[in-house]
Amino acid sequence: MSTDTAPQNDADAVTITVQKSDVESLLSSRSEAGLDGEFLWPIEPRNLALLYRASAEHGRAIQIKAESAFGGGLIGGADRIEDLCETGAAEMFTLLGLDLETYANAFLQKIRSSDGERIIGLRRLPAISMCRYRAGFMQRVGLPNGQTRKITFTADEIIHLREPCPMGRRYALPTWIGAEGMLELAYAATRYNASFFKNNAIPEYAITFKGATPTAAQKDAVREFFRNDFQGMDNAHRTLILTAGEDCEIEIKKLTSDVKDGDFLKLIDAARDRMPVAHGVPPRMLGIMTAGQLGGGGEVSGQLFTFEHLTLKPKRRRMLDQIRPVLRELGLKPGDTDKPLGPNEVLFRPLDLTPPKDDAEDLPGLVTSGILTPEEAKALLPHQGNASQGGSAAPTGPVERSAPANPIDTLAALLARL
Repeated sequence: MSTDTAPQNDADAVTITVQKSDVESLLSSRSEAGLDGEFLWPIEPRNLALLYRASAEHGRAIQIKAESAFGGGLIGGADRIEDLCETGAAEMFTLLGLDLETYANAFLQKIRSSDGERIIGLRRLPAISMCRYRAGFMQRVGLPNGQTRKITFTADEIIHLREPCPMGRRYALPTWIGAEGMLELAYAATRYNASFFKNNAIPEYAITFKGATPTAAQKDAVREFFRNDFQGMDNAHRTLILTAGEDCEIEIKKLTSDVKDGDFLKLIDAARDRMPVAHGVPPRMLGIMTAGQLGGGGEVSGQLFTFEHLTLKPKRRRMLDQIRPVLRELGLKPGDTDKPLGPNEVLFRPLDLTPPKDDAEDLPGLVTSGILTPEEAKALLPHQGNASQGGSAAPTGPVERSAPANPIDTLAALLARL
């Protein structure tokens, strides 16, 4: 398929050629059915899981986003959900978040009572084992004997959580998919280096005999050398000695080109530097220091603020929106992060972006103005409980310290006398 722009003159003539197969592969969601009638993923989940292992920065970014978005658990009317989760709502939603970040798809099972009237349990089903199946879903579970157990679910039993995707149909693509090629290159470079030092898997030299045919013993000696004495770091720079007749000429040709170690390092560094962009995670949180950054507290606070409002907050809102059917059956609804929680509303706990020192400095003014009671202010100080029990049996007695009190202890003692 060719598209020609209308040229204003001969010098401006531009021809853009696009292969039809490229467009079809780009727009296709690999929606053809598998052998069991399931709809295939656009990218095999196991390949996405392999990319999770390919880069430390990629895996760390996935963990940070899932933990930061959902690791704080639910606030508001969360007890009704907590009672339905096997290991708690925070654990379940964090695992769902990991699936969303790794595969862009997650699956939440609603376990109902025998009469089908009530939800009696919520369970996360690993995305790597799930697929869409006709009007429902299918799960494949590996058995110890090597066989696979297939379990089907109706559409009402599963809530399919998805990341926003402009090209996804039955499945979504990860938000970081633009960095897929760079991750594959970095992984290939790492594995190439590992294979090179392990067994020199690619033939590096060709040995040519001119004027004579090598004997079977000579061939075996060469094979034995390259198989046992030339592989691995301990055998580097060993010497091969070949003997032949007077009229025979032996030529050794190098087949592979020399690759500098720095080229691999540059490739891995390039993949590393793209991870914060692909994931929307501040570089400092991935342990990446960018030239020109000062590393001060204000800079970190600014990155956290951006991370919270541009990356985490939309993820929490999207999760609550997609589980609305469950919340509705439990008599709950999503709350508004910009308003106080009302009755039967739930929210995921956001990050606290205020440094503890600033909180401690603000508490006396809040108590004086009547916004907080002394009891509420004491509850906000994590050290207060231990400090009040540290020195004497009386809870209001003086706090004994062998070292000078820090500002937090001083403020706690002040609030204890109010």
